[in-house]
Amino acid sequence: MTPVNTLKQKLSEGKTVFGTWSALGSAPAMNCIAQAGLDFIITDMEHGAMTLETVESQLYYTEITGCTAIVRLGEVDELAILHALDLGARAIMVSHVSTPEDASRVVSATRYSPEGTRGLSPFTRNHGYSDKNIREKMAYANTQIFTGVLIEGEEGIANLPQICETPNLDMVYLGIYDISQTVGEPGDVQHPKVKKILKESVDLINSKGLVAGSVARNPEYMKLLIDTGFRFVSYRNDTSMMYESYLNSKIIFDKQISEKK
Repeated sequence: MTPVNTLKQKLSEGKTVFGTWSALGSAPAMNCIAQAGLDFIITDMEHGAMTLETVESQLYYTEITGCTAIVRLGEVDELAILHALDLGARAIMVSHVSTPEDASRVVSATRYSPEGTRGLSPFTRNHGYSDKNIREKMAYANTQIFTGVLIEGEEGIANLPQICETPNLDMVYLGIYDISQTVGEPGDVQHPKVKKILKESVDLINSKGLVAGSVARNPEYMKLLIDTGFRFVSYRNDTSMMYESYLNSKIIFDKQISEKK
């Protein structure tokens, strides 16, 4: 059987977890980032340059460090969820979930019968490429999967109370940039309207025993998320961190060259 899902275990113990997003289709890059001690890295199949082969490598390169790789899918698609799970993913996030029916379909697709409708092939990494003790392995897999949905629009926020009632759902991730567009303040994630929705949503999510997640773009916003009650905190992504690091280094270089003249 596969090891314990450490991300799910930490959250079940009431801990707050920290990670980032990956838009680069690079397994070594994810391994490098994971070495920093992050709890999770989300490989972004909606906006990133990933294929199934890329994701498979990213799972291996990330898991070897003890970090959990989460596969983010762009829509509610049972076949896409199955592909990611059969590659060995034990954490899934699905975007554009707007109704309780969407959320139920996502959760069902991540779980084997009798809890869900996930298709079964015993000869995958998840089962050690063997059908030996398959029923036990299926039951264990159901306990280890971490399932999150992303709420990004007005309809999703309106249906949040019903979405939070979805059995076996682990996390509701709030897309703050999409929410800022919804309230008519695109990009202004500090706007009072955005903060109000975040606070009300997090209180509801936490009251249902689920984990609230979102993204921070700077340390100040990270603190805001933590203080608001988020326990799944992602910080920027690999491309932005790489760009800003080298940009700042270039600024320092240019200053030193200027001072030398």
